[in-house]
Amino acid sequence: MKAFITVLLAVLHGGAGLAILIVSSWFIAACAVAPVNFNYMLPAVVIRALALIRIGSGYAHMWVGHKHLLQLTSLLRVQLFERLFAAQIRQRSEEVEALASHTEAIAAVWVGWVSQQASAVLMLVVSAVALLALDIPFAGWTIALGVIWLVIMSVLCVQGLTLAKIQVLQEHKFREQSDVVLRSVAIWHLKTVQEQLRQLPSAQALWQTETSQQRLTLQSTWVFQGLAWALMLVIIYLAIHTQLEGKGGNPLLLVVPMLLLSAGDWLGRSFNGQPALNRYVQGKQALKTLPLESLQLTDAAPLSNTLTLTGFGSVNLPEQNVTAEFDASGLYLVGGPSGAGKSQLLQAISGLVASHGQRLCDGDAPGEGLIEGWLYLEQQPVILAATLRHNLTLGRDFSATQLNDVLAKVGLVQLKDLGEWLGPGGRALSGGERKRLGIARAMLIQSPVWLLDEPFEGLDGAAVSRLVALLQQEAATRLIIIASHVYPAELQCKDTLILNPPS
Repeated sequence: MKAFITVLLAVLHGGAGLAILIVSSWFIAACAVAPVNFNYMLPAVVIRALALIRIGSGYAHMWVGHKHLLQLTSLLRVQLFERLFAAQIRQRSEEVEALASHTEAIAAVWVGWVSQQASAVLMLVVSAVALLALDIPFAGWTIALGVIWLVIMSVLCVQGLTLAKIQVLQEHKFREQSDVVLRSVAIWHLKTVQEQLRQLPSAQALWQTETSQQRLTLQSTWVFQGLAWALMLVIIYLAIHTQLEGKGGNPLLLVVPMLLLSAGDWLGRSFNGQPALNRYVQGKQALKTLPLESLQLTDAAPLSNTLTLTGFGSVNLPEQNVTAEFDASGLYLVGGPSGAGKSQLLQAISGLVASHGQRLCDGDAPGEGLIEGWLYLEQQPVILAATLRHNLTLGRDFSATQLNDVLAKVGLVQLKDLGEWLGPGGRALSGGERKRLGIARAMLIQSPVWLLDEPFEGLDGAAVSRLVALLQQEAATRLIIIASHVYPAELQCKDTLILNPPS
């Protein structure tokens, strides 16, 4: 319902602007030929009323459109979470884009493109019908304007969508290359600056495609405006060199030329909305072809005494052979140099990746696959371009009291407004705040086991101290295993497991 209200408000906003243009152009011409007793007050009042309608409908369109955007984005993300219930996205870069950018691009098509096109079409139709019905001189030329708009818009859509498909492929390639480079961050210090620069992915082709889209939109706008001005000049020529029976001093003669003169203003937004359509198509295609991997799920494994690993490791590291025992509560550290397989071990314990060896919970072996309720928290938690509430709940239902309580526990009391927008266009979170927001998500689902991958990476001393204090507190009621090459002095662990890189 909000989608149609958004479109109607956009049409009202555009229609009020067009009505102001028509009445104002007539009023200007009428004032030049008006008799002494001409009522100047009434047209001025009408113009002011139309201006108020335009302003009010414009603000209402933005407000309702924003509400609809948030609602639809939430719905799309919940649907995506449902798709990922027993699956995972193979590449982190694809995961971030799917959760943050693609869903928002799909939701924004109503505000960014549909509303603009509906407004343009209805304004063209209504203006042509009204001017013809009122027998305004040269009213039929508005039909020619509509045909020109339709042809240019069709060409723009076809060429724009072609470029959008190319951009999807280029973005996918760039994300893959970026993902490879970012995954090797731990060994950047082993390379020279020149080697690092040579390995950086290039966005040149992507930038050129984006520039081509912008150029195409600008060219379409100027071609349309130029042809509209050409029609205006033809009308002026005809008005001067032809006999208009009894209409030579009619102020209505100015209406159609003024419409053509300002066509770029009242129809130009329809061309500027093309990028929104391109992003919509990109998002739909990307979500449709997400590289998903099925995950085997297993029931929650009760853990009241010990988690025991014997000859255990990730199948991705055949040489990994870990034997260790962890209490049901307490803080444990898995250390070792880069490439030792710390992250792979945590993922194998949680069941995110297949494993070899034995994993026992209180002496019983859980089923193969991802253990329900056990949480693996990656190095950089994904922050969605959404409200703080949506970033915390991730499609689940929690009360405002629960959310505020957990924010206070993780030391994010400065985030008081649950409706505050995070990410691009909103509040940017520091590295420490992102880590603690990830911990807050974990606390909300009451996970008995936390597997934290490099939680101290990139944090300053103060942020590390706050995070250590939080983890020490939470370790009293759950098992927390940390994989890290950073060993804070204040971190008190029950035991430390050092992994060696495969030979």
